[in-house]
Amino acid sequence: MPQFDLLGPLARDLHHEFVNMYYLFLPVFFALAVTVAWFRSPTGSPEFIDIIKRAVIATILLAAFPDISNAILYVTEGVAEKIDKLNSLDVLIRMAQEKSDSYSVSVTSVILQFNDLIIATLSFLSYLILYIARYLTIAMYHFFWIFFMISAPLLLLFNLFEGTQVITKNLFKGMIEVACWKIVWAILGAMLAALSFGDAYRAEGNYLVLIVMNFVISVAMLMTPSIVKSLVGGGMQSMSSAIGAASVAAMAAAPARATIVASTSRNAISTAGNFVHSKIEARRKRQDEERKRYMY
Repeated sequence: MPQFDLLGPLARDLHHEFVNMYYLFLPVFFALAVTVAWFRSPTGSPEFIDIIKRAVIATILLAAFPDISNAILYVTEGVAEKIDKLNSLDVLIRMAQEKSDSYSVSVTSVILQFNDLIIATLSFLSYLILYIARYLTIAMYHFFWIFFMISAPLLLLFNLFEGTQVITKNLFKGMIEVACWKIVWAILGAMLAALSFGDAYRAEGNYLVLIVMNFVISVAMLMTPSIVKSLVGGGMQSMSSAIGAASVAAMAAAPARATIVASTSRNAISTAGNFVHSKIEARRKRQDEERKRYMY
């Protein structure tokens, strides 16, 4: 569970400071809301009672905010554990790491099996991208959750104004969206396990399949914000979706570029090999001709 301890005492102190600011600004925001409502209807209207209700609701939400956030995490993590009890996604990533560690980078492989070394290098780079994608997604998960936790007291103040109530709604909506990321990861892991993707990591060779698999998992993890957004809508999710979309675009271009590099490297190696072979053959012919001359 993401806690304030991830960022040290600073996050906890900021949260407590914002709670104090909430109670300090509550009378000011309440007076402003009443003033705005009075200018809209100087003769008086039920809006004044609605402002009091919204202020009471905001205060109750602030007091119960730790329990609400814990309940959201408890439900989403429980659903994720039910979907994927074996945590297949982490297992696949661990298998990809073990597979990348088995690649040979010895001097012999560089000299005698240069083409295989290129494919092995691309496989290792694909795992590196997978690792970065996983780290980036998890970092975004913790960052957005802690951001919601810290800024919640100030965002609840906007519940007093009728036109800005959507900010408070988006706060809890965004928390639910971010918490649901784990459910998406669990579904992804269960799907990969059902397709027996792990068998490809156990098999020897077949690096092309491994490269594609690593990129598929990377793109799927980076697309998590967009998947959740398509289900529940916008909110703070739009920011993380933009980051994820930019990363996905870079990831999608990587396999094509890697293939071009591999093809170009093979052509260059083949051309160089033919050139060296022709030079060696020409030298042998000259040596044979000189020997024949000396013999006669």
